[in-house]
Order: sequence, then structure tokens, then C-alpha cells
Amino acid sequence: MRITKVTRALGATSALLLAAALYGQGAPAQAEQLAAAENFTIVMLPDTQFASEYWPEVYRAQMQWVDDHQVANNIKYVLHVGDVVDNHDQPTQWANSKSAMGLPTDDVPYIIGPGNHDLDSTTTRAATIYNSHYPRSKFTSLPSFGGTYPAAQNDNAYHTFTAGGVDWLVLAMKYAPSDAEITWANSVVAAYPNHNAILVTHAYQNGTTKDSNGTKLWTNLVSKHKNFRFTFSGHYVNAGVIPQAGVNGNTVYQIQADYQDPSTRDPNSFMRVMTFNPTANTLDVKTYSPYLNTYKTDAANQFVLSNINPVPQAWSTIVDNTTADRFTASTNWGTSTYSAQRYGTDYRFADPVSASDPAWYKVNIPATGTYQVAVWYSANAGYNNSTPYIVVTPSGNQVVNVNQQANGGKWVSLGNFTLSAGDENKVGVSRWTAGTGYIIADAVKVTRIS
Repeated sequence: MRITKVTRALGATSALLLAAALYGQGAPAQAEQLAAAENFTIVMLPDTQFASEYWPEVYRAQMQWVDDHQVANNIKYVLHVGDVVDNHDQPTQWANSKSAMGLPTDDVPYIIGPGNHDLDSTTTRAATIYNSHYPRSKFTSLPSFGGTYPAAQNDNAYHTFTAGGVDWLVLAMKYAPSDAEITWANSVVAAYPNHNAILVTHAYQNGTTKDSNGTKLWTNLVSKHKNFRFTFSGHYVNAGVIPQAGVNGNTVYQIQADYQDPSTRDPNSFMRVMTFNPTANTLDVKTYSPYLNTYKTDAANQFVLSNINPVPQAWSTIVDNTTADRFTASTNWGTSTYSAQRYGTDYRFADPVSASDPAWYKVNIPATGTYQVAVWYSANAGYNNSTPYIVVTPSGNQVVNVNQQANGGKWVSLGNFTLSAGDENKVGVSRWTAGTGYIIADAVKVTRIS
């Protein structure tokens, strides 16, 4: 909640009333359906500088709406694209912004990419006053807090969270990032390859045209990582989307919006409400003013982006020959503890035969996709030099022969395979081979790639 304890108490009732006003009397049922589908919402705050200066009531209305709709809309984060204030040396403007934003630990967390008006100087790019009002220390208690650069300041920051069945990385960078800041950002994104990366920065594009900052950030950061999905920016009084493929083929939706106006109140009251639907693989973007209870419905401000294709969560599992209810083999397979290279307490072995008698590993695959299959075995000159491993794929069984006389005592990759969702036998070790020596069945590891 962003305003008072009184409004906090009234929040649940207000949320239901406002939901009915905005979405009709069926809003609560719709909210339940969205929650069941794990849809979630992110709110983007365009430049609030004139709201902080002249009309703090519209700023407070925005954040009050976020708080009231946290549950019904499953709002996970607020992204502020900078220019929190118009004049960085005016304490009243900072006070107005903080009365609206509250602490980042209040209800819905937020992150800010400081704009040029938030900095002490656009020449030095120092952000001393910004840091005094939105210091790093106020964000460190967020469960989603990751880190900042420089380490003791809040000029640039990253947070992580999970929503819609996948993991997200939000990277906020201050106006006109330096080479050193971009180097830091690259290290952060590279450290989270299974998180869907979002860049929040102030100046990046003017509608559908990148400015010099956007070009620099695209070339040296965003386009280089296959897990980037979105950029959000403001600065220019405009709105636009640039869909563009990075060097790894992933589409990044670069989204810009700013409605600031120093001469009249109402344009400053609009914000972006963006709902991700993991089932439809879409992002539904709406531009809404809680103060006016009005939407912008033109094509630049209300649209749906398709084929978001988020990076799936990291997932890996190991099935050993001793894992309960996960390994099956006939009585023809013996048990041994002979080799110290074994995985776990023991392993299984059998003579090669021209017959079907595989040992099977049962793996519960969470979703159809691409997975790496790796195997562990003990190596010995008396073991089989052409052991057939069977991988069950939607297009049929694939067989990979492995020389078990070498590379023992570690994970050996069989390759990447498409595996279907479901709990069933996925990897087998066959005895049917022309190779010589005992066939070993010890452990398998399956790791999701995409």
C-alpha cells in the first residue's frame, strides 16, 4: 500500500469495486481464472517528473491502483523507467514521489532506472541525491534483490523473480550507461542464462527508432544474450515497439512509452499494465490512467505481443540404479561395487546378448522440450566398448553407442534430444551389441536445454 494505513484497510474492498468498474461484474471470477492459468502482470511507470512536481495526486493514484489490484491482477513488479522527478535539487518533488512509491518492500516490489532529471549532472552522471532518496539499503531486504553497480550505490541494479512458470531477471540501468556499467550488466545477464532478461532504462528509443543510447545498449548488451526478451524505456513523449532478433535468434520486444506534459495534468496519469499469458505465449499491453479511469485504445498504446517464447526454468534430475521406483532391470543384471568410479553405492552389469533385455531409467519430464541426456558409468578394460544407450523421443527411439572402457567416473553426454512430457521410461541401456565386455548401467542425468 502506498498512501495511509486507512487506505490499506480499505484496499480489498476498493479492489473489488474498482475491478467491477473496470472489467465488469464478472471481474472476481476472471481473476480466479487468471490465477489458475498463472497469468501475471507487470506495471511500467513512464516518466513521473511532472506528476512529482505539479500533480502528485495522479502519481499516488497509479500506485494505489497497483496495490489494490495486486491479487486480482497477480501484479509481480513495477518498473519505473526514470525521471522520477523534474528537478533533482527539489526535496518536495522527491517527497511527492516517495509518498506515492512507498518502500520497495511494500506489497508490490519496484525497480527504477534513474533518468537524466534524477542525476546530479548529465555530464558526470553522478546520482548522489537520487541515492539519498532511493538508497540501496531500502532494496536489499527484497527477496528479489540481486545486486547493484557500483556495489554500494543504487545507480544500476538487478532483481530476480519467478512468475508464469519461469524465472525473470530485471536489470535497471541509469541514463546513458557507461562502458563499465555495460560490462557489469553483461556479467549479470550471463550469470542467469535460464532467467528471462528485461532491461529497464530511461533513454533507449523514440517510438520505433533507437537513439544513440539504445543503439549502444542493443549492440553491446541486449542483442548478445539469448535470454533477453524485453526492454522498457521512456524519455521521449512517444510510444512504440521494436521487435528485433538478437544474434542468437531470440526476439526482443523493445517497448517505449512516455506521456509527460508540463502544461496539463491528465497526460501524466497514464501507465502501462502488461499481462503475460504463459498458455497463449502473449503479452497483453494496455495503457491506463487510474486517476481518470480511462484507457488509451489506439494501436500504439493497446496491443498484444505474440510468441514471447520465454526461457524455461532450469531443471535437471538424476536417476541412479538404486533410485526407488525409477530403475528396472531383469534378473540377468547383476550388482557390483567393484569399481570406485561408480555413482552411488553400486552399479549393475550384464553380458552382451543378441536379445532385447534393456535396463530402464524412468524420468518425469516436466514439459516437452529439448534435454541433454548424460550417463555415468565405471570404465574398465573388461567393460563393453560399444554399449547401446536408448533415448525415447517423440519420433522414435534413438540409440547412442558408448565405449565404456574409457571416460568412466564422470558424466558423459549422449547429446540433446526432444523428450515428451510425462513420467515414463526415457533412457535405457541395451544388452544387444556386437561389442565385447560387460555392459554397465549406473546413473543418468537429464537437463532441460529449451
